[in-house]
Amino acid sequence: MINTPKELRQGIFAAVFSILLPMGVFAQNSTIRWDDYFSYSNVGHILEINGLIFCSAENGFFIYNPSNGELEKNSKVNDLNDVGLTAFNYSPETEQLMIGYKSGEMDILGPEDNHNMLEIPLHQSYTGDKMVNHIEPAGNAAVISGEFGLATFDLENYEFMETCYFVQAGVSFGVKESAVSNGVIYAASDKGIFYHPLDEFITNFTAWQQPEGVPTSEFQHIVQFQGNVVAATGNSVYRFDGDNWLYFGDFPNLKDLTVNGNTLSITRIGAVVNFDENFNNTGTVNFGEDLNTGLKVGSVTYGGSILLGLLDGTNSIYPDGPYNNQSWSVTVSKGELWIAPGGITNFFNPQQNPNGFYHFNGDHWVHHVKEEMNGARDIVDIEVNPNDNTEYYVISWFEHPTWSQPDVHIGIFRYKDGQMVNHYNSENSEIKFRERVGGAIYDESGNLWIGQSHVGDQARTYMIRKEAGGGWKSIDLQAAGAGAGARKPFVYNGYGFLALPRQDSGLKVTDMEKVYTIDASVNRGNLPSPQVTAAAIDKDGVLWIGTILGLRVLYNPIEAIQSESFQTQPIVIEQNGIPEALLTDVQVNDIKVDGANQKWVATESAGVYYFSEDGTSTVYHFTAGNSPLPSNKVNFIAIDKETGIVYFATDKGVVSYRSDAVEGGDSFGDVYSYPNPVRPGFTGEVTIKGLPIDADVRIVDISGNLIYKTKSAGGVAKWDTKNMKGKPVASGIYLVLMTNSDATETKQTKIAIVR
Repeated sequence: MINTPKELRQGIFAAVFSILLPMGVFAQNSTIRWDDYFSYSNVGHILEINGLIFCSAENGFFIYNPSNGELEKNSKVNDLNDVGLTAFNYSPETEQLMIGYKSGEMDILGPEDNHNMLEIPLHQSYTGDKMVNHIEPAGNAAVISGEFGLATFDLENYEFMETCYFVQAGVSFGVKESAVSNGVIYAASDKGIFYHPLDEFITNFTAWQQPEGVPTSEFQHIVQFQGNVVAATGNSVYRFDGDNWLYFGDFPNLKDLTVNGNTLSITRIGAVVNFDENFNNTGTVNFGEDLNTGLKVGSVTYGGSILLGLLDGTNSIYPDGPYNNQSWSVTVSKGELWIAPGGITNFFNPQQNPNGFYHFNGDHWVHHVKEEMNGARDIVDIEVNPNDNTEYYVISWFEHPTWSQPDVHIGIFRYKDGQMVNHYNSENSEIKFRERVGGAIYDESGNLWIGQSHVGDQARTYMIRKEAGGGWKSIDLQAAGAGAGARKPFVYNGYGFLALPRQDSGLKVTDMEKVYTIDASVNRGNLPSPQVTAAAIDKDGVLWIGTILGLRVLYNPIEAIQSESFQTQPIVIEQNGIPEALLTDVQVNDIKVDGANQKWVATESAGVYYFSEDGTSTVYHFTAGNSPLPSNKVNFIAIDKETGIVYFATDKGVVSYRSDAVEGGDSFGDVYSYPNPVRPGFTGEVTIKGLPIDADVRIVDISGNLIYKTKSAGGVAKWDTKNMKGKPVASGIYLVLMTNSDATETKQTKIAIVR
């Protein structure tokens, strides 16, 4: 995606959309570093705007050009400010796309500017749902439907005008949709249809009237069509011809009412019924798939499906992506991506998620269904052979396909070349019953370490190792309580580490002969909580431990645990002049170390933190409010060591951030710097990439005078464009002289500074 120049944004709906921009339609947020891996297959709304088809999905929308088949997607990575789209409409008067969210926020995307409206201003006494149910254009204004009632919004001045709370006998009730016809607002509410003149104050609900001839039951849908108002309650449809309300017909499994030009479309669960301007039935189009909505454009009737995107006859149209937005963990290796949808409730209860797992094979997404894996549910981890992307293990938390099949044991599955080739469980391996496996990891010798909890009647916890040569070994980790809830393990210097988030079990460490424990006991770690949710070893051999109540580190961890008396330490930072422990009382869900030895920390409710090597400074803090993260609940982090891309699995889908840190080697790669040239007003750092580990980097002017020197970390070096005395350098060309750690290779490049 690129920024669209302002001159192209003028009349963007009227002109630019006649050809689909190859690199983006809107551009407000930077897309250089972020990308989304959302599913666009669940289409909630369809609009036709100047010959293009706009389709809303759960976390964004996409545009389809029927003339050439091109697709363009849009999400928080581009122009949107939230996920969970619930309302989607277009104002032809102002050429604005209007989007409402489950959170109550709105986005108005227009020819010149995009605007995010932070929730409808509701009075404090209203404590109900703030979700935007529907947005209806009305000239230069819009009518917003919600569970509170209705609000009007000025599309030119970007301000809310009036709000009407729908209340009867002291009880609030919601409006699902509204329509404007002949200067009157018609509201489809939980208690029937209400109407009121648009040009009068609408704030007094007692002034709203209900028509005769229609039920006072819940109406879900309402549209204006050819001077008529058409509304649906359940499966029954009524229309108002300007004088009377008439019963129009019964449509079993009715899902939506839509209008495009001279066609009214009534969507049923698997079909769309079309009517012309005289309300004559012009035919039914059957799709054979469950639909949310439908729309006729020209001679083509489209279906907005739940699972297969936009349907055009037998064609399924939507941007390639994972099957849905459920994500418990994410795995990346050599340009391929795997998403395990999960999940586990409270690190204990199976969710019985039936959706298999999703694999991007470098070309397209593949959905691996549960039937490939004996009906396995709750896939929580994918572990890929680091030396062979075609081999990976799929980990399931739920021990049976269903509770009614207790004799079928799940466990883990080995895949090769996209096919399941081995199934390991309590009947043919050291994996125990019940087979609740939290995760697995390869060590450098090719052994597969597996963390398992809830074993047997006493719900014991085990570390299991599948040897590279084919043998198996297991050890009881002597967890403090039954049902410790194993996470994904990791291996360091021949020791397996397993975080246990339940029953005060702590962090277990084993060499498969002896078991050590790090928990809240004074002489055994002194953690802020014995419920350990994450752990990682950094490049200096420091153990980082995440709990439900914050973060701790343990220096020289193997020696410490063998001493049988040790304490972990908090990372102390200074806040407003007061020292305090880093991430106090914050549940840490995952910790990953990047190529620069800096720490990525996922949290339960505070987004993602990116800390310096020692944790004393915050490089970034990404939240759903200041970044394209779809949620502040981040379950898992994965880092592509070759590219530096960091992937975040949240409860609302997966996004990635392109960081600068990569795993450096001993030799130079493709060396380049950015931004280059550095233009006036730039206040950040110039990044130099493609460096080996600990490369010596010196920046000199054209006369050879030393300006700055540093060492590379994580394959990169950074320069703040200041000299050794901390003063900004003047305009000019600067040489970057680089040497690897043993001085066997040298490189140089240039950086232009323009002040």
